[in-house]
Amino acid sequence: MNDGDSKLGGEGGDGSRQPVHRPVLLGEVLAVLELRAGLTVVDGTVGAGGHARAIVQSIGPDGVLVGLDRDSEILASARATLSVGTDKAAGAGARVSLHHLPHSRMHEALAAIGQSRCDRVLLDLGVSSLQLDRPERGFSFMADGPLDMRMDADAPVSAADWLATVDEQELADTLFQLGDERYSRRIARKLVEVRRRTPIVRTSQLAALVVDALPGAARGGRIHPATRTFQAIRMHVNDELGELARGLQAAHDCLRPGGRLAVISFHSHEDRAVKHFLRAKFDVLTKKPIEATLAEVQDNPRSRSAKLRCAVRREDVA
Repeated sequence: MNDGDSKLGGEGGDGSRQPVHRPVLLGEVLAVLELRAGLTVVDGTVGAGGHARAIVQSIGPDGVLVGLDRDSEILASARATLSVGTDKAAGAGARVSLHHLPHSRMHEALAAIGQSRCDRVLLDLGVSSLQLDRPERGFSFMADGPLDMRMDADAPVSAADWLATVDEQELADTLFQLGDERYSRRIARKLVEVRRRTPIVRTSQLAALVVDALPGAARGGRIHPATRTFQAIRMHVNDELGELARGLQAAHDCLRPGGRLAVISFHSHEDRAVKHFLRAKFDVLTKKPIEATLAEVQDNPRSRSAKLRCAVRREDVA
C-alpha cells in the first residue's frame, strides 16, 4: 500500500524490500466493493491508510470511513495519511473515524459513531510494511532487532517471552501447522536446547539458529530458511487465525443485508478460513480468489501472494 501500507503474510518471499509500497489489489478492491456516495465503510485493518484513502474519495462527503488497527503506531500513520484532525481531513472525501481496536471489535467502533451496521467491510490481513521495515518491532530477520513481533505493543507476551517457556512439542506443532515448516521438529529441538544456555531475544539470533538447525540442502532456495519459522511464531503470538475467525463473524454481524465483505489474505491458512466462512455465511461473488496481475507483482513484489475474495451478506432470516 502507498506510504508503506503493503501487507504480506510473512517476510517478502525473496527478502526484497521496496522503497515505495502501494495498496495491494487497490483497483480490484474498489471494483468488488462497488463503492458509491454515502456508504458507511469499515476498514478493519486500516494500516497506514492506503486503501482507506481511495475509499474516502469514493464514498464522498456524505459517507463514513471507520478505520481500525490494533497497532497504535500504524494507526498514527493512517491518521497522517488521511489528515484526520485537520481542516483538510480526507480531502473532499468522507468523514473518517479511527480506532485502536482489532477488527473483531468493529461493532464497538461503529457504536462510537452512533451506528450499529455498515455497508462495506474490508480486511487486509498480514503484516504491514511499516512493521516489517522497523527492526525495533522484531517482525523481520532482514535487520537485527528485539524479538518482539507483537502487533499490539500492549499485548502481554512477546515472541521472546513465548519462546522462553513454550514446550518443545507445542513449538514444533506451531511451526508445522502455522508455517508449513517440514523441519519443525529439528528447529524446535535446536531452540529448546539453546535456550537452556542463553535466552533467544534477537531476530538475527533466531534466524541464525533456524539456519543452523536445517540440513545443508534446506538452507538454499528462493526464500530465506527462517521465513516459515518467523511467520508461524508471529501468527501464534498475535493469534492471527483466531482474530481472523472473530473478525469475519464481526463483519457478518455488522454488515447490513446486501452489504459486501472483501478480504485480502496472504497465505493458505488465511485464504482457506476465508473461503469456508464466506461459503457458509455469504453469497460469494469471487468463485476463485482475485490475484495481482503480473504488472502489479513486478511493480510491487509483496503482492505476489495476495488473494482477494468478496461476498454479499445474505438477507436476515426471520
